[in-house]
Amino acid sequence: MEKNISANLNFADSLSDFQEDITKLLDFKNIEEWSGRVVKEREEKIRQSALVLAGQCIAILLHKLSQSESAHKTAINQTKGWWHTDTQRHGYTKREILTVGNVVVSLKLPYVVQKKEKKAKNKSTNVGFCPFLKWLGMSEVLTPLVWSNIAKYGAIASSFEAAHTILGDWGINISLKRIERLTYKFGQIGIDLRQDKISNLQQGKLPDGNILKDQRVVIAVDGGRSRMRFATS
Repeated sequence: MEKNISANLNFADSLSDFQEDITKLLDFKNIEEWSGRVVKEREEKIRQSALVLAGQCIAILLHKLSQSESAHKTAINQTKGWWHTDTQRHGYTKREILTVGNVVVSLKLPYVVQKKEKKAKNKSTNVGFCPFLKWLGMSEVLTPLVWSNIAKYGAIASSFEAAHTILGDWGINISLKRIERLTYKFGQIGIDLRQDKISNLQQGKLPDGNILKDQRVVIAVDGGRSRMRFATS
């Protein structure tokens, strides 16, 4: 699964394409020539078709959300923390979002900018973002599931090359450099969240709670061995 597939935004057509592909794959001839290898090939093709159907469904969902005025109002409210005093709305822009199955959906979204001054030429430049994408964790123009899988395999695979192969098998086809960058960025987000919690704890602002009550907790330090302890009453 190498090439990106454009979203058709039509569930009936996507289901029809899936049914057509699967119907062919469920047929068999020359049964005496079958083997485990043949079954494996069919499995892979069926999985690929299912991933494309899943991607088309997610694309429809994202497109519907992008057409919702309520969703855009919520996105504005939820991202106010990133706005500056000179941030303002700046029309619309198009963004192509990659989802599973290598399905790409094009969305027309509101865009906001913060005006900054260039020191060298003393000319203003606009730095902005799409509130809709930031709200839904898709500023990297990937769905959250795609990004989390990139980070997972980028972290646990023996190399980024190996991660690239694994991700390709699961319908996510992006470059090695992008896998590396997104993996490190995902990790940095986790570090920033941890530091924020530590800072709040030191300032006495960390809210109390019982989220770990009756839970089994593993704590790892510096990537070393983890020791599991059980509380006894």
